[in-house]
Amino acid sequence: PLNTGWQLVAITHSGQQPQALEEESGGEPTTYSNSFEVISANTTWRADLPYKPMVDGPQIATVVGPAGEEIYCDEYGRIKLQFPWDRYGASDDQSSCWVRVSQGWAGGQYGLIAIPRIGHEVIVSFLEGDPDQPIVTGRTFHATNPSPYPLPVNKTRTVLRSKTHKGKGFNELSFEDATDNEEIFLHAQKNMAVRVRNSKDERVDYNRTTSIGHDEELVIANDRKVTVEGNQDHKITGNNLSLTEGDRGIQVKGDLAQKISGIFSVDSNGDLTLQSGSKLTLRVGGSFVVVHAGGVDIKGPAINLNSGGSPGDLALPADPAILKAAAAAGTMFVAHCPAKDKQSE
Repeated sequence: PLNTGWQLVAITHSGQQPQALEEESGGEPTTYSNSFEVISANTTWRADLPYKPMVDGPQIATVVGPAGEEIYCDEYGRIKLQFPWDRYGASDDQSSCWVRVSQGWAGGQYGLIAIPRIGHEVIVSFLEGDPDQPIVTGRTFHATNPSPYPLPVNKTRTVLRSKTHKGKGFNELSFEDATDNEEIFLHAQKNMAVRVRNSKDERVDYNRTTSIGHDEELVIANDRKVTVEGNQDHKITGNNLSLTEGDRGIQVKGDLAQKISGIFSVDSNGDLTLQSGSKLTLRVGGSFVVVHAGGVDIKGPAINLNSGGSPGDLALPADPAILKAAAAAGTMFVAHCPAKDKQSE
């Protein structure tokens, strides 16, 4: 029944005045109406419970930090942001609270981490729409932060590239998937360390080229085996020193030829044996000694037995000045060497 006490809790007013609009200034009159809500006078009225504002959908923001810095985060990898609607923020480390960053993989001291840098554009979502729980869920390229390679020319390339902190260098791992041009590219701006705790296998089905701009050192704790099914060429423009602390064997199933422009010396603390299945020849100029199964042939302008000459010394590292003087004197060996005397002093 309406004939009882009521309590007014809401009223809505509405009015129309078509004459205020020239295009609708017909003969329609000015009108006013209202509607209201009431509850029983015996019911206690209570206002709606206050609710926290909600954020609808993600927003774009820019990573910010203190002046002179390029990467700014805390111990949890959180960053500071500047939203485009924030007119009071100064785009510095006071522009926002610390904001968490979603990573592709996160575990206890393992996973994937890439801290957004100052100036990067990020996508910010809000957990359950709560404005007090922002989290960076994405990142975008734009005109001032373009992609590592121009697009769409390099649309077939997948790239992971970093940037030197406060520098111009970069590290990169990229994959080119263009048909017939597939490639994996790896670039280290400075040092590169590879640690394999067990075995490592490599298979190259075609050519392999290695270029080293400075020194190389190879340390093998156990055995090493090298098999070359074709030819092998070695060129050393400097000195070559080989030290074998155990035994060493060389087997050549074909021919072996050595050409030495300087002095050739062999020093053995034990026996020295030269064995040939056919003959052994020693030749100097027009003189020679041939040892064969039928005997020993010796030929020369003069043959001296137990007379004159000197056994000579084992050649030291070649000193061009000493060798040139010996050649001018016509001596067979250099028995007196100033370089050796200096070493003895």
